[in-house]
Amino acid sequence: MDACTRPSHTRRQTRRPQGYRLAAFFCCSLVLAAPAIAAANPRIGPGIGPGIAPENEETSSISPSLEHEISITQVKPGQETATLSARLTEINLSLAKDVTWRVRNGASDLVYDDRATTAAMALAPGYYTVEARFGAITLEESFTLLEGNSITLNFVLNAGALRILPRIKGMLTADINSHTRIFALSGKAKGKLVKETDEPGEVISLTAGRYRLENRMVLGNALAVTDVKVQPGVMSAVEIDHHAGLARLSYVGAADAKVEWQIMRGPVMELGNINSLNASVVLRPGNYTAVARVGGERLTASFQIREGEARDIMLGN
Repeated sequence: MDACTRPSHTRRQTRRPQGYRLAAFFCCSLVLAAPAIAAANPRIGPGIGPGIAPENEETSSISPSLEHEISITQVKPGQETATLSARLTEINLSLAKDVTWRVRNGASDLVYDDRATTAAMALAPGYYTVEARFGAITLEESFTLLEGNSITLNFVLNAGALRILPRIKGMLTADINSHTRIFALSGKAKGKLVKETDEPGEVISLTAGRYRLENRMVLGNALAVTDVKVQPGVMSAVEIDHHAGLARLSYVGAADAKVEWQIMRGPVMELGNINSLNASVVLRPGNYTAVARVGGERLTASFQIREGEARDIMLGN
């Protein structure tokens, strides 16, 4: 007989409620301890025991709104399995592709580690923890597999996505490399760095919630910060505007010259170690001095940058 449930106040039991009931429901805190099983499953490999659930172990969902679909099937002892999958949202029935699954037993031994849409594994009865990664989403759960049971778990990731497009405010384009960091402002990961990227326009999957985006130009002193809200099942394009200008540095001397640029703001060096004949730097509005070092020679030019302005700074013999 099969028992298939979703989180609710009513659940069906099998004919042997004590021997075959599910030992961990994911949407409530339930105190459980699993029986110790000595023999390791030969399909997994030697030395991988199921372990025992710690006493007073509490299991809970990744967020209060997260739901799971749980199905239990009776099998012959020794044929116990677990099958894991995930959907992006509750209303989207399609499975998330290429999820990275890691499963550990009660002794913290890794018993499964693979990227798959559906992770199916033979397990000895015991206590297990699951870590699923999809984009910048990390889900951590635990369950207990009882003897004579096979369990199927379908998680709901509550996922949305961001496409981040850094730019200089007031300018159509700027071929400048940047680095973005994403911090969670809500949920289980609140206050933590959840993703970094150097790829403008990358589509990043995130758990629905609020986030802070910090984008810094690799060549420059400009930093842009904005807060966004990610909604489940929605991809949003976010333009991060830098209130800055662009300085295009050019050395007009010998084409094979070895040039090192520095950008000074008063007595303070804002940027250094830029080794190239030409370079484009993104600068906050203000007054600067460009320094080009060529061999033992030092060439300088003072200039001002305004928001949305592009300037050509040329130095040479």
